[in-house]
Amino acid sequence: MPSKLAVYVNEDDCFLAWSVSSPIPACRGFAIQRELVRGGKTETSWLPNRVGFENDHHADGEQRPSTEWPFRRFTWTDHGTDTGDEVRYRVVPVVRSDAGALEPRENLASPWSERRTLGAHGDSPYEAFFNRGFVMAQFMARYLRETGKSLADFKKTISDKDDKTIRRFLSGDLRRQMLDLVSTAKESGDHVYTALFELGDEELLNALAALGRRAHVVLANGSVEKAKGETSADARERDENADARKRLRGAHVDVELHDRFLSPGALGHNKFLVVTDAKERPRLAWTGSTNWTPTGLCTQLNNGLLIRDSAVAQLYLDQWHRLRKAGSKFPSELVDENSEPKPIGPNVPGHIRATVWFSRTHRNDDLEALKAEVSRARESILFLMFMPGASGPLGEILQRSNEPNLYVRGVVSTLPAGRGDESRAEVTLVSTEHARSYHFDIIEPQGVAHPFAYWAEEVTRKQFLGGIGHAIVHSKVIVIDPFSPDPTVITGSHNFSASASTKNDENFIIVRGDRALAEAYAVNIIGAWQHYRWRAHITNTDTPWQGLKDDDGWMAPMLAADRRELRFWGV
Repeated sequence: MPSKLAVYVNEDDCFLAWSVSSPIPACRGFAIQRELVRGGKTETSWLPNRVGFENDHHADGEQRPSTEWPFRRFTWTDHGTDTGDEVRYRVVPVVRSDAGALEPRENLASPWSERRTLGAHGDSPYEAFFNRGFVMAQFMARYLRETGKSLADFKKTISDKDDKTIRRFLSGDLRRQMLDLVSTAKESGDHVYTALFELGDEELLNALAALGRRAHVVLANGSVEKAKGETSADARERDENADARKRLRGAHVDVELHDRFLSPGALGHNKFLVVTDAKERPRLAWTGSTNWTPTGLCTQLNNGLLIRDSAVAQLYLDQWHRLRKAGSKFPSELVDENSEPKPIGPNVPGHIRATVWFSRTHRNDDLEALKAEVSRARESILFLMFMPGASGPLGEILQRSNEPNLYVRGVVSTLPAGRGDESRAEVTLVSTEHARSYHFDIIEPQGVAHPFAYWAEEVTRKQFLGGIGHAIVHSKVIVIDPFSPDPTVITGSHNFSASASTKNDENFIIVRGDRALAEAYAVNIIGAWQHYRWRAHITNTDTPWQGLKDDDGWMAPMLAADRRELRFWGV
């Protein structure tokens, strides 16, 4: 029987899942062939692999076509694609012949997959954008070594807009889209209304300043820590965004001297934007997890959601005016309004509709709404979270993670009870005698603590927090039943935590019925999960890995262990 292949895409990544009906004798792995159409030119090639066999001689960082160094797995994320590319793939088992040669078995190859165009959003008003904030990765380990930079040096250079090599790569389409929103508004004579937690990126700051009086900004005072002997009220007068505020005011931007100065004690944590015409009629909105800083763009895993729906944009514009009117307080009318869900569109399953929430709320109303969404999951829950705490939807997800018919995958930057407790929650349940737990399903991100064959030592979580000082996975997104007739996507600035609910300015949107959007976020989440799953596993081994075993003993146990996962991905 030929191999079976399924391909899923977002705006710049492709996730492949494949399987075979039974183990293939002498199989050493799979070659992946890609046909890519870019700029009118078609190129067909074998995807390269960085991992070879244990006795192969190799140069540091060497890659070879997967016909020579086959992929020994059943899933793979292709990061070599970009927005606008048209792609299709096939997978081919590679066997070791009796003569000792590696040979692709064309008779067992999958058919070519359906052609997909990256970044195409069809008729949906929602489009997701992502960066490549994997600082704990091989490309970064090699970049630092090749440039002779330390982690501290790297932190300084990422704010340089002229560093086209690493800044533009790490920030990806996320940065380009954020800049495009502001620059297009300037060219079109539109107004921009934005509520921001931090504003420290030069390019984004300059873009806002260029709008002059057509930029309207609610700018919080960041995250201020109280000094010894200082009162909270005194500390709250400090402004971590003082330089940006001064420059905006110098450019005649509409921004107050004191606006949402809530920290310490609370955060003005929004990162949303609304574009309107000159008569304040909203055209579109932007939300997500991304702070307007170099670290937000480059060294954290983040997302942004573009919303081309004037009714949803109106909700965010109304909230902007409420925040401006509230100054640095939480008047009862603001909290009252925040405590009510704001639905858009008829609640008809299969149709795209949304509900927007803002906080702070009265009684954790927003958290209860999130838990209700999790409780409705029937097939799967995928998520990325930062500092979610124990009282939000993460607790509900962990309670459900042992259900045999529910597929759960997630990455959490910091878990409520630390490693060794919820961080070891195992949620892959395979009903065969070969089932085993060999990885973390909910993990704290970490790097590789020692070098080994083919790989360079990576920046570890401890080094990252010491050198960069910010979250690693900063995205906040939950995807429920992405391949069902009525999927759900939840994202915004909200950390899904009690403090986000009862203390801060936050927002999140629940989008239902948008299959393409759910697929886009699912590809992003599973790519992050796989990136860290392997690192968590290899960091907990004592013996450095030296390469693939040159035999076929891997396939049967991996096929059995992964079968439930492969069923979820349709193969």
